[in-house]
Amino acid sequence: MELFGQSEDPDKMFSYSTKQQVEVRNKWIGLIQYTLQTAMVVYIVFGIFIYSQGYLDYEPSRGATATHVHGEVLAASSGKVGSRYFSAEEITYPGLENGNVFVTTKSVVTRQKRGVCEDKMMPCTEDSDCHAEVQGLCTNGFCVESSWCPTEDQDEIYELDVADLSIWVKSSIQFVGMAPNKIWSTEIDHAYPEPGYNLFTVRELLLKVEPTPVRFEEIRDLGATIEVQFIWNCQVTDETCKPEVKVRRLDILFDADQFGYFFNHAEYISEDERYLNQVHGVRIFLRTVGSGKRLNLVKLIMKASTAGTLLTIAPLIADLLMLQVFAQAKKYFARKYEISPDFSEYMDQLSEKKKADAARDALLAPDDKRQSAADEEWRRKYNEH
Repeated sequence: MELFGQSEDPDKMFSYSTKQQVEVRNKWIGLIQYTLQTAMVVYIVFGIFIYSQGYLDYEPSRGATATHVHGEVLAASSGKVGSRYFSAEEITYPGLENGNVFVTTKSVVTRQKRGVCEDKMMPCTEDSDCHAEVQGLCTNGFCVESSWCPTEDQDEIYELDVADLSIWVKSSIQFVGMAPNKIWSTEIDHAYPEPGYNLFTVRELLLKVEPTPVRFEEIRDLGATIEVQFIWNCQVTDETCKPEVKVRRLDILFDADQFGYFFNHAEYISEDERYLNQVHGVRIFLRTVGSGKRLNLVKLIMKASTAGTLLTIAPLIADLLMLQVFAQAKKYFARKYEISPDFSEYMDQLSEKKKADAARDALLAPDDKRQSAADEEWRRKYNEH
């Protein structure tokens, strides 16, 4: 076969090169390699593919929450003698935010009238400690000034047994980027309240608090603030998805000494008379969050390729230890590597020989021409005779 005017052997042109392997019979080197490969396979299978699910696409999202409260309480006062009926609307007054709930656990009702009296909330040692705007004076350790003064000796104190008050939660979420036409909701296949799924009592929510469950009796007097999260981790290709409910307590996170939840609100009887309601209870923040996921073939291929490349590190580490750490490292080096002679001097000598041959040919060229001419002349004369 000729290529560019020169003859070339096809077997040489299309030859195949392969690597030669050396089998090192040392159990410790083999154990090191297999141990490293096993550890990498475990990390790839359990760490990358099972735990972190690196082959999936994710889309975080926030959803909507709506609530309905069911329950009523008849409570007896531990202060001024009396009893009072509380409906669900009164127990959860006021509706502060959509989807969030406040549940009253203790209510102190004080009847007041405008006037001048001792303000038990304003201790003092001198007149300057009192409000100058209303001409307050310090008397008997308390400020005497214009204020809302109690008209009865005892307050009405109601402790509400609302531990079994039911809260029906409707949670829904949508992943617009991955599945714009799908909505997942607790209402799908559960159009009515179902205990443990979308219906919870106050006691059940408190016992779900992480990391330490809370008993209702612990927070009855001071109240508490908790956050209830409905967490949707959905495979967007599936039609069904069930949320996970997680609860944490918030009031102790901000101030461990001033925990609880309370507020005051007034009910006016006339222009100069009112009932002051001091209300303690459980403030429940309800949130719907989640993450949609789906298979990404590109990520799957990339993770698998990276994992396959990672397995090649084990032989490299084994080689490094074999050639640098083991006692017979020099022998292993001799078996692993074949070192060729230094061909640089040989190539220089070959080049010089070619130059010498060329110079000699140049010197002999005139003699060769004269000899060729003499030979031609002799043949011509021989042919004439």
